[in-house]
Amino acid sequence: MRVLFWLLLTASVLGNAYVNTVADLTGAAHVTASVGTGTVLLGSAAGLWLTRRDKEA
Repeated sequence: MRVLFWLLLTASVLGNAYVNTVADLTGAAHVTASVGTGTVLLGSAAGLWLTRRDKEA
């Protein structure tokens, strides 16, 4: 499951970089793409945090 979260995190970072640099999006399309990639990024980061391995002291 953690591998899936890492893949989603990587894909969302790359997708956001693409949207902000290469894609010729303006207005609502740009906002929608940024919100979508940001949501995936936050969701995968939360999933990684919730499935972290706790170290015992």
